[in-house]
Amino acid sequence: MISPNDWKQQAQAQTGQEHSLHWLLQPAIAQAAFRAAELPTRKTERWKYTPVTALLQQDFLQPAAVDSIDEARARDCFADLPNASRIVLVNGQLNRALSDFSDLENQGVITLFSSASPEQRELINMHLGTALNPDKHPFAALNYSNLQDGLLLHAPALQKLAQPVYVVYLGSALATPAWAQTRLLVVAEPGAELQLIEQFDSVGEQNNLFHNHVTEIVLQPNARLQHIRLQVEQEALRHINGLHVKLTRDSHYEQHGIAFGSQLKRNDINVNFAGENAACVLNGVFLSKHRQHIDNHLNLEHATPLCTSNTAFKGFVTDESRAIFNGRIHIHPQAQKTEAHLNNRNLLLSKKAELDTKPELEIYADDVKCSHGASIGQLDEKSLFYFQSRGIDKASAEAMLCLGFVNEKVEQIPSEPMQLLAQHKLGQFFNDVEKLKTLWSL
Repeated sequence: MISPNDWKQQAQAQTGQEHSLHWLLQPAIAQAAFRAAELPTRKTERWKYTPVTALLQQDFLQPAAVDSIDEARARDCFADLPNASRIVLVNGQLNRALSDFSDLENQGVITLFSSASPEQRELINMHLGTALNPDKHPFAALNYSNLQDGLLLHAPALQKLAQPVYVVYLGSALATPAWAQTRLLVVAEPGAELQLIEQFDSVGEQNNLFHNHVTEIVLQPNARLQHIRLQVEQEALRHINGLHVKLTRDSHYEQHGIAFGSQLKRNDINVNFAGENAACVLNGVFLSKHRQHIDNHLNLEHATPLCTSNTAFKGFVTDESRAIFNGRIHIHPQAQKTEAHLNNRNLLLSKKAELDTKPELEIYADDVKCSHGASIGQLDEKSLFYFQSRGIDKASAEAMLCLGFVNEKVEQIPSEPMQLLAQHKLGQFFNDVEKLKTLWSL
């Protein structure tokens, strides 16, 4: 196993190499932040339930190469979205053969950083890094420090994009350990509307990828974004995912997400309210089984008056797995007339599984409407008896009730093809659980 100091020194050596995007203004700041940051340990409050041991078991600090990929199997991962603009990255690198976004690329709506025009470069430099603080997010700083390319999604003012933008991040089989560093910057100008779909998936069994991803979203006044996120990779993957959203006046952000556990999975969701009357809706489901680990950290910074947020997540934990949900709402002194609500409901179906949930409210204003809550329970015995009394065996009844528990959130996804894909992935998840009737006896 690599020591934390050696891992960090190797990562610093990687970030110190010549940068391929010479015109970016901020990498030096991110490099300095990463050099100054400590690798998270159990003593790091925000990471105390998620040691990065899984990253230290192998040397991931080389960029992943893509020798080949089974395109037929890769296409089986996609949802049937005939009108979508699809961008596919395999081990962090754009795959043109699997992608289909030429229309929006020609319009300048979707652009690779490496292909950006002078005007687009100015836009990227204006917004990249503005929605997050690299001092608080060492892996986001690592991502920025080692940035070799990225995607810009730019919605022009008052334009409603007719087709969804569908970004698929695929991991493929790797012979040796490596990392993929991916970055998406979304800038929606005043009055723009769009739908973004991000899917994190795998082709084949691969145990050697560490995927470090950052999505940064800037919504300008009156802009609206619907965001669907599916994290359904195979369970040996290591994945750290940062989502950073900046909301300005009258903007609206809506997210629907599903996340499966893996050997190491960490989701940081940070929403910064930087303008009055901004609104945010966060709906999510997270599931873990076997010995998977998933950590969800949400932080909503209400820094301006008259904003609203509504956050609701469900969790399902079984076998010997572990899940964490930490949802924090911070109401700043000037954020009067804020309305913010957060709820986390969970099913814990094994004595050997562990679930840590911590909803937080930190309020410094006196004219607000806020609530938070969390619950952990088991399946309802009366419902189980109802199914069994009608000839359904206990294992099938448990599976149906579990699916019903999470499917409530799936049905809220504002895209029927993505609902179908999510339900298909959930079916695979539950079919792989060995005999649900034995879980509580572990």
